[in-house]
Amino acid sequence: MTRTLIRNGYVVTMNRQRDVFSAGSVVVNGTKIEKVSPGDARLDGPFENVIDASGMIVIPGLINAHQHFYYHLFKGLANGLLIEDWFPQVVFKVTPYLTDDDMELTSYLANIEMLLSGTTCSLNHLRLASTEATLEKLSRPAIELGIRQVVGKEVQCRLPGNPRHPRTLPEEIAFLDGLIPHWQSRSDGLIRLCLAVECNAVAMEAGVASESMLIECKELSDRFGLKVSTHHAAGTLSFDKSYLQLMRKTGRTETQALAQLGLLDDHFILAHCIHCSETDIELIAGSGASVVYTPTSEAIRAGGIGPAAAMARAGVNVALGSDGPMVDYSVDMVEQMKACLLLQNVKHLDPSAMPPERSLEFATINAAKALGLEHEIGSLEPGKRADIAMFNLANPHCGPVNNPVSALVCSAKGSDAHTVLVNGKVVVREYQLVSRVDVHGLLDRGQRRAAEIIARAELNQRTMPQWSRG
Repeated sequence: MTRTLIRNGYVVTMNRQRDVFSAGSVVVNGTKIEKVSPGDARLDGPFENVIDASGMIVIPGLINAHQHFYYHLFKGLANGLLIEDWFPQVVFKVTPYLTDDDMELTSYLANIEMLLSGTTCSLNHLRLASTEATLEKLSRPAIELGIRQVVGKEVQCRLPGNPRHPRTLPEEIAFLDGLIPHWQSRSDGLIRLCLAVECNAVAMEAGVASESMLIECKELSDRFGLKVSTHHAAGTLSFDKSYLQLMRKTGRTETQALAQLGLLDDHFILAHCIHCSETDIELIAGSGASVVYTPTSEAIRAGGIGPAAAMARAGVNVALGSDGPMVDYSVDMVEQMKACLLLQNVKHLDPSAMPPERSLEFATINAAKALGLEHEIGSLEPGKRADIAMFNLANPHCGPVNNPVSALVCSAKGSDAHTVLVNGKVVVREYQLVSRVDVHGLLDRGQRRAAEIIARAELNQRTMPQWSRG
């Protein structure tokens, strides 16, 4: 096995003790971390690969716990729209034209952007109906590029709001029972599986989800030990829009609905959770469910500022995600860490509400726990998978670097990712992908395909500047 020595870096382990070594070393043996230490004087060679991390912060690879890859073709179209208007005016117009080839293309685009900004793992939450061929298409780029991906396989069926779905609920469960064993873990753990179900008030009201579907999905997750990703307590808090309107109609929050059905437990990954009340937070904390905070997504569509800091204080495991970039245009997790800090401090009018250290926890070890992978990734510890990101802080926008963690979260950019390893393999070296994929060719294909779909969806006007006149 190849042994790699990373030396002279500011090593932030994210282990239980949160050890930090200012001139530390990490030894990688094959796919796993062999040793993490304050220096390298006592480390035994030989090493086939030595990486000098002087001037760099060495951290566990960042984890994006909520993404939608297919959104990558439609960056820049969401300006000025609330989420309830964005779906009918943009999403529902472009998605009918997407093909499996588009799913593969957007998987390349998403994974390239994430790797080059220090993200080594993501959860790709599927909302469109997918086949096993679709899963093959969107997994192939991750394997080629060498990035870890958790595929959130959608659970859907024929319902009043989804009348063209090819399967009834029993048929869907039988289909998934056959599919899951082949997809739980592939390519030495690079490809994993979870379930993705829409159990929010909007989905229920629209007739694309039902209580029976949620119950069957949860039983499926129990049988196979899979996590369940879902959008939760999001939307606009307005009498005229979906969330509050439906809450008044049903007399219960989405969190309370899940709890009353007996479903809410540590299998759930609850994305957004903007409008969770104190009672909801207590229910989530008691259940062991994880929450994914997506700060820039919620800000750009004026959905509100989720109670991430309050949830963390209550004992909820809070992770970070970017959401899909048709919403907020970027999947840079360094940007998400900074936005998390800024928005939470503003929400609470407290400069200590969200320290940079906590933002980093959200994007590493907490995200790993949300995905059920905390025993494999999320921290730099012997025996764990060697998913490692090294950010160069020796630059004008970060220096002078008096506090490297603060510099990473508040001053750095995703493009400062100098070297990235996944499963012990160097996949980014000196800011460049190691894989020989044709990045420029993929970008050209993406540009042409996006233009074609936008034109067919009659959305060209949304690509033009909209200057305010008032």
